Amino acid sequence: MAPNLCAAVLLLAGVGILYGLSTLEGGLREAGKLAARFQLLTEHSVQGVVVTDGKRILYANPAVRAIYGLPLGQGNFTVIADLPPDIFSDEQLLRQHRLLQEGKVDIASWEARCEVAGGRELELRFEAWRVEWDGAGATQILITDDTERNASARALVHQATHDKLTGLPNRTVLIQRLKEYCYLADGSLHCTLVVLNIDRFKLFNQSQGHVTGDHVLKAFAAKLKEALGARAELMRLGGDEFAIVDPDEGNADDIAARLHNACLQAIKVPAGEYFIDASMGMAVFPDNAGNAEALLRAANAAMYQAKRTPGTSLVMAEQRFEQMSSKSLDNEQALRKGIRNHEIYLDYQPKIDAVTGRLLGFEALARWLRPGVGTVSPVEFIAIAERTGLITELGGMLLEQGCRQIAAWWADLGDCVPVAVNVSPMQLLNRGFLELVERILADTGIPPRCLTLEITESAAVDNLDDTRLQLQRLSALGIDVAMDDFGTGFSSLSMLRQLPLSTVKIDRGLIDPLPAPDAVAVVKAICQLAAALDLQVVAEGIETLEQAVSARDCGCHALQGFFYARPLTVADAGEWMRREQAEAAAGNAAGVLAD
Repeated sequence: MAPNLCAAVLLLAGVGILYGLSTLEGGLREAGKLAARFQLLTEHSVQGVVVTDGKRILYANPAVRAIYGLPLGQGNFTVIADLPPDIFSDEQLLRQHRLLQEGKVDIASWEARCEVAGGRELELRFEAWRVEWDGAGATQILITDDTERNASARALVHQATHDKLTGLPNRTVLIQRLKEYCYLADGSLHCTLVVLNIDRFKLFNQSQGHVTGDHVLKAFAAKLKEALGARAELMRLGGDEFAIVDPDEGNADDIAARLHNACLQAIKVPAGEYFIDASMGMAVFPDNAGNAEALLRAANAAMYQAKRTPGTSLVMAEQRFEQMSSKSLDNEQALRKGIRNHEIYLDYQPKIDAVTGRLLGFEALARWLRPGVGTVSPVEFIAIAERTGLITELGGMLLEQGCRQIAAWWADLGDCVPVAVNVSPMQLLNRGFLELVERILADTGIPPRCLTLEITESAAVDNLDDTRLQLQRLSALGIDVAMDDFGTGFSSLSMLRQLPLSTVKIDRGLIDPLPAPDAVAVVKAICQLAAALDLQVVAEGIETLEQAVSARDCGCHALQGFFYARPLTVADAGEWMRREQAEAAAGNAAGVLAD
């Protein structure tokens, strides 16, 4: 071989060797970088990182040592079998390692409760995948300690499902339990539900204070829980309302007796001893209802029936109770719509002069023609309005409606007899009531003498000072005020003297027995009292000639009732006033001719 050619071959070989060495050195440097990066990522991670071949722990980062409190991966390989039992949930780890190495799964995950060094019990979450370690297949495991997070989550769930004061399960748990117990449509699983409400607890809080009230609630809850059977569960639904759920079949009578006895015992709290009454409604699945929601409705309806009985009482559910509750809610909703849609209107019942028989005025009476139902009694819908707080809105609407009708009659006839509009206690004592009256008078332009407001006797008795002040303001506007239903409450001479009234209306309950001597004596005494106070007297409920004559003879100034007329429509009431005006005009003309 030529010398030059040999030199060239040697040169190329040397270059190849140098390039190979350089490449190897570069690979080693790159591998070192990767190892450094891996260590950097894992050594400072808060999650545990473990590499295992299924028998030994090949690598464990500091977080693993912190989690388990063991010297894992410090210089020597650690054999899994030498570790405390369940530290990696051995069997599950080996199974997941095998599945990963066989390529049957790409990523495995599981959870386990593990007891670690120091006797601590941790809730750990594992995620694993296949890796290559020192040229052989291995499994890398990411370990997350969820102990604190799970504890916080459980605390939040407990807070959302339990009452803070008593620690009892709340309404959310009640619904869940009922659904669990009432899931079989064939009724093969039974369940007893009791809804319990402490009577007059609001009054207790007002008189004793909320701190003592809270003590009583906690002590009462403890007493109920002690009295119930082992399987019965007590919940607090809020305020002074509790619920008891018992899945034992045929245990209803025993529960009722236990609860009744518990309520008879004194409640001992730091402020003293107290006795409380409770109203309880009981419903049994599937006897009284076919699902959880219906069972709760039935028990609630029975509880409200129990409230009608004084003292501690328990009422078993009946279908009619639930129907009544459903009807009541339906009526409430319909009344709200009725007010909004102006379905409530006024009829007008005449008041007649007891001596001359002439028309003295009208009383405006509310009527409700409910679509699809027909006429609803005012006794019913006025009670609903008062119970729901709608009475202020309804009363204001009817007052304005009555005043606008007065204005219409005034414009048509040139005059109008006084029209009395009823005012509820809640409406009368509302701070904005006087401003409402002033606005309506200004808007309609009617003379104040044409409007009379009728208040109930109970409103005056319950709130004498506030009522007197409000009536003084109304009187200053030129509006007469009449006391309705007089004689049914607790009126006194002193009260009548203090209130700026123009009229008292004797309740129909005192007029109905006329002309019986004892009834005559009562009505005559009222008329004499009214005369001494310069008050007009109206007798309500006149239905016969004998009653009319007797009421007149007792001293009543005006008479009102079916004997003269039932409540009239706007057109009929206007026609009555036209006749009165025509007769008065004819009488005046006759007088002029006679002169």
